[in-house]
Amino acid sequence: MMLRRLYESPFVRFAVVGGVATAVNYAVYVVLVRCFDDLWPALAYFCAFCVSIVCNFLLSSYFTFRVRPSARRAVRFLTAHLINLVNELVLLEIWLWAGVPKLYAPLCVFLVAFPVNFLMVRFALRGRLKS
Repeated sequence: MMLRRLYESPFVRFAVVGGVATAVNYAVYVVLVRCFDDLWPALAYFCAFCVSIVCNFLLSSYFTFRVRPSARRAVRFLTAHLINLVNELVLLEIWLWAGVPKLYAPLCVFLVAFPVNFLMVRFALRGRLKS
């Protein structure tokens, strides 16, 4: 019963999809940073973001919020994520400036950005903030 209730929660499903997208994002980031030692971390982060966004949109639409993907939702989803990306890049630079190693700084970013991103994506896909 409790597992079913958790599964029905959009926030929990968002966390699962976010975990998948974060894993994809982080894996691509690490590969880029390790393969191209002189690559600016923000550029590696941006490339990783681009790779994970399509997977994230489809999973968020079908699994998290149970809506049909559409061009309009895709544009709103992308807009929400672009706004979030700017926030994340600022946070990345702050963590790097604070001395967090470049391989771990994105993990700090993900923790801070997660709740804000949930609200923005829910609004983008559902068109309203309340369930």
